[in-house]
Amino acid sequence: MIRALYEGEDRKALAFRGALFVFDLATIAYFLLTATATIDSTILAVDLAISVFVAADLIARFSISDHRWKFFLSVTTLADIVVIATLLVPLFAGSNLAFLRALRILRLLRGFHLMRQLDNVFQVISVNTRVSVAAANLLVFIFVVTSMVWVLEHDKNPGVETYVDALYFTITTLTTTGYGDITLTDRAGRILTIFIMLFGIGFFLKLIQALYRPDKVEIECSECGLKLHDPDASHCKHCGTVINIPTEGET
Repeated sequence: MIRALYEGEDRKALAFRGALFVFDLATIAYFLLTATATIDSTILAVDLAISVFVAADLIARFSISDHRWKFFLSVTTLADIVVIATLLVPLFAGSNLAFLRALRILRLLRGFHLMRQLDNVFQVISVNTRVSVAAANLLVFIFVVTSMVWVLEHDKNPGVETYVDALYFTITTLTTTGYGDITLTDRAGRILTIFIMLFGIGFFLKLIQALYRPDKVEIECSECGLKLHDPDASHCKHCGTVINIPTEGET
C-alpha cells in the first residue's frame, strides 16, 4: 500500500505525491517566513506538527527503500533529519536557536527532489528538467546562505537591517558584483563570504550551462549507460544500441 502510493502511476498515487509536493511548498514558505521570528507557543505547536508529518513521511519512504543505507545517507534524507532536529530542539533547549531555524530551509532540497520525481512520472525529462533542477539548486543555496547571513549579522552589522539586505548581499557576492555598500567584517562573516563566492558561482554556472546546452532527452542506454540523447535518436550514438524515446509524433 505504501509503496503503491510513493511509486505507483495511477491517479491515487499521483494525487498523493502531488499533496506531498503542496505540503513541501507550504512548509518551505513557512520556514522562510519564520526563519528569524521569535519563538512563541504558536510557532512551537506548528513546528511540532510539521516534525511529526516529516518524520512519518521519512519512515514511510525508509520502509519501502530497497537500499536502506543508500537511502539513509542521501542528501534529501539527511536534510529531512536536520529539519526534524531543528524543529524539535527548541522544545527542550528553551532558547532562540536562530541559526538552527535557518537550517530548516534545507527542506527545499526535499521539495525540489519531489518535483523532479513528478517530472519523471509525467515524462517531462527534456532540457527543461535540467534547467529546473539547476535553478532549484541555486535557489536552495541562495535562501540557505541568505538566512545564515541574516542570522549571523543582523544584530551586529548596521548594513544588514532586514532580510532583504541579507538577500542583496548574497546576490551581489554570488555574482561577484560586489558594490561594497554591505560588507561582513567579522571572521565568521568573511568565511561565509568566501563560501558564497566559491560555491555560489558554481551553482550559477551550472544553471547557465543547462540553459545553453543543446536540447537532449534523458533516457539511459541499456547497454552502455549513456543518458543524454538527441530527441529524434533511434540508436545510442555511443554504442549503437536501439533506444526507445517516448514522443508524441512531433518533428
